[in-house]
Amino acid sequence: MKPTLPILLVVLAAPTLAVAGEISIAGVGQSRDFTCNGEDVAITGQGHTVELKGSCGAIGIHGSGHKVSFEDSTSLAVSGAQNKANGGSTGSLTVETAENTVSTKVHAGETAAEIDVSGADHTIDLELTGPAKIQVGGVKNSLSWTSAADVREPSISTSGVENRIVRR
Repeated sequence: MKPTLPILLVVLAAPTLAVAGEISIAGVGQSRDFTCNGEDVAITGQGHTVELKGSCGAIGIHGSGHKVSFEDSTSLAVSGAQNKANGGSTGSLTVETAENTVSTKVHAGETAAEIDVSGADHTIDLELTGPAKIQVGGVKNSLSWTSAADVREPSISTSGVENRIVRR
C-alpha cells in the first residue's frame, strides 16, 4: 500500500482556508479605486489618489502627497508628508512625520480606540463614537474632536510644543 495516496486524499478533503490578501499601491501618481473585502491596504510612494470602498483591514499610507478616501477600516496609519486621508470610520489612528491631514470617525471595539499623533503640523478632525485614548506629541499639531452627548470624553495626554487639542 502506498502511503502517499491516503495523505493526498486527506489534503484534498481538507477545507480551504480563505486568507485576505493585501491591496498595494506603489510608485508615483496612481489614481485607483478599490473595493475592500477585509484586505489590508498599503499605499506608498508619492501623489496617489485612492478611493477605498467597503470594509478594509489595516490601511497604511506612507510617502507624500497622497489623497485617500475610505469607508471603513480596522486601523489607519499615516506617515510621511502632506498626505490627506478622509474616511467614514476607523478603529484606531496613528499619524506621524509632518503636515498630514486626517478627517474620520473613530469607533471603539472591546477596548477604547487609540489615537496617537506625533511629528509636526498635522491637522486632525475626529468624530468619536465610543471610548477613546488620545495621545498628542510633537510640534504644532492641531486635533479637534466631537462626540455624541452619550459618549464619554476621551482620555487625553499631550507633550511637545504648541499642540492644540479642542472639542468642537
